[in-house]
Order: sequence, then C-alpha cells, then structure tokens
Amino acid sequence: MSLKLPSLLQPFTFAIHPSFAVDAPDSYLDSDSYDKHPFEQATRAYADHFELYPNDEQRTRQANIHCSWLGSMMYPVGSEELLQVGIDFCMWAFAYDDEYCDEGPISSDPGKFIQASAEIWRQFESPEYKLSQDRYALAARDLRIRLDKFAKPEQTARFVESMRIYMMAEMWKAINPVPSVNDYISMRLTGGGAWSFPTLGHVIANVDISQRSYEDRRVRALFEMLGHLMAWETEPHAYLKEMVRGSNYKEHNLIRVLMRERDCTFEAAIDEYQEMRLRLLGLFVRLRKEVEKDASEGVKAYIESVVRYYVGATVWSQNTRRYKSMSGNTDDSAFEGGALTQPQPLESFQNTKPIEIDALRWFWEYDPARQPHSPQQTSNG
Repeated sequence: MSLKLPSLLQPFTFAIHPSFAVDAPDSYLDSDSYDKHPFEQATRAYADHFELYPNDEQRTRQANIHCSWLGSMMYPVGSEELLQVGIDFCMWAFAYDDEYCDEGPISSDPGKFIQASAEIWRQFESPEYKLSQDRYALAARDLRIRLDKFAKPEQTARFVESMRIYMMAEMWKAINPVPSVNDYISMRLTGGGAWSFPTLGHVIANVDISQRSYEDRRVRALFEMLGHLMAWETEPHAYLKEMVRGSNYKEHNLIRVLMRERDCTFEAAIDEYQEMRLRLLGLFVRLRKEVEKDASEGVKAYIESVVRYYVGATVWSQNTRRYKSMSGNTDDSAFEGGALTQPQPLESFQNTKPIEIDALRWFWEYDPARQPHSPQQTSNG
C-alpha cells in the first residue's frame, strides 16, 4: 500500500550546516553516504554507550534514521560541538519515542511510563549527580552536561524548560490515547520533541535574544506556528508506520484524529490539514513581517532559527527511511508525493481565515490584518 500525498506549498529556502556540506544540490538525499561521517559515527556511539534501543533490530532502525543528516539540516548554523548535541538529541528523541512512547512494553503501561518520564525530566534539570538508573535519563544527563559546557546559561535554561514541557506532554498522551482534535493539537506541539527541537535551534546558533523578547507573545506565536507546522508535516508521512508498528489503540496522529472526529476519509483529512497549514503559513508571513519592522537582530535571528528548523526537518521527514518503510530500514515507498515545493512568493500566502480550533485561535489575536488590540512590543534584545 502506498499513500498519495499532495505537495506542500511553502515560502522558505533550505540550508545545511557547512560541516556537513555536500557537493551536489540533491546529494543530501543519499543518506547512506553519511554512514561514515564523523557526526554520524559519534551519535551511533552515543546510542551504543547508553543502550538507547531494546534490541539489534531497533539499533539498525535508528542507524537508518541518519540523525546527523537530520541535525545538519535543522541546525545549519552553530559550532560543531553544539551541532553534535543537536544530532545526539535527535537520536535520543527518536529512541525514546519508539521504545517508551509507541512500541516497547512500557508504552502500554502508563504508570511505568510516567515514572520513567518523570525521572528523565528531573535528571535533565539536575545533572550534577546520577538520580536514576534509567538509560534515557542518563543519556539526557549527558546532553545537559555538554550544553552547560558549550552554551550560555540562559540558552540552556530555555532548553531545560522545553524538556519539562516535552515530558509533561508525553505523560498527558499516556493517559489520553484517543484525544479530541483540540487536545491533540496541543499534545502534538508540546510532545514528541516538537517544542524542544526548535528551542534547541537558537542555542546551537548562539542567538542572543533577551528574555523579554523571548517571551513576547507575538514572538511566541511565530515560534508555535512553525512548531505546529513541522509536527503536522510529519503526520501524513508517518501514518502507515504508526498504524502498523505503533500501539494501535493510541490515536496520536493528526490525520487519524481528524478522520475519527470528522468521520471522514483519509483524503478528506489530508484536505483539511492542507487548508489548516495554508492559513497558518499566511498568518506567519504577515506577523513575521510586522514583528521584524522594529525587531532587534537577536529577534530576527531567533525567528530565522525556527524557520531553518522547520524547513530542514520537513525535507528530512519526506525522505527518511523511518517513514518510507514499515521496517524503517529500506527505501520502500509508503507514500508518494508530500514534498515541499520550491520557495513560493510571499504573495502566495494570503489566506486570512482563522483556524476555528481553540488551541490555535489565540494566534489570530496578533494578526496584523485584524489588530484587535495593541500587542506587547518586542524589545531591542
């Protein structure tokens, strides 16, 4: 079976980290060429050291994700030391997602899952001593120790907060296997690393943004919009893999949730998802233009880091074996299409209609096309 997916209209350009530079424009799609790359070898050694897999079959699947390939596209700016942290976090998040959240024995035992996730959360907050014997907690501690060494304290603190959000969202998912569309929209942004990955982008790029600007509601809206979009873009590509290999009583895929709640076909759910993303992209384009009129260079660089994350992760999701095959190890085509278009003119994104879902509705409070009140202004920091 092969799903047919529509192309994804988008306005952004693609980038890749210079330390992972490639010779030809499309050679980043040849993932096997990265097997011996130092970044890839290092992240596989990290997984081996902490045994971030239950068996050899899963170890092979994780190797075929090519986390160095993904990290270099999500984080095209930054030091090699911090890029390696980002790549290793990719490895950690996918391993945790598969073994603990979706497929392993603990994924069907909410009590054990919540206990383990709480240990991970606290260990990441307090890296000075080993507080747990959990493999994922100790591997997370290693990431935190390296962040403390190479990143600024305020940057690391933001990523620590994002991990707390991540673990809390996964606990919520564990006790809510069949969420409403509204609940799932919030779950998908905060769980699965969808909040943590873009937060890490400005850490790796060493972007200086003041806390006042970081918390500005318009800036937060821009961050969340692309966080939502990236999470949504993976859902059609991951659909078959999750239906075949995951815990099928859990409906933690946007397309599946839409199909149930709307009582519609896969194709109709894809159409609604497409409409949602175009409305969100339209708002992002309008609000980004408005915010950047008087924003500091730090704010602009922060927004750009989220854009780079979104584009890089989306390109990866359309080409990775993780979603192309049920085994995760081949290039079998579980889907056709679904790729980002070449960057389109900003004028292509003019949809001003809000999305009538409570979890998303607040973004349109800051829509320059509406301006119902004066939003909090970004500072020059």
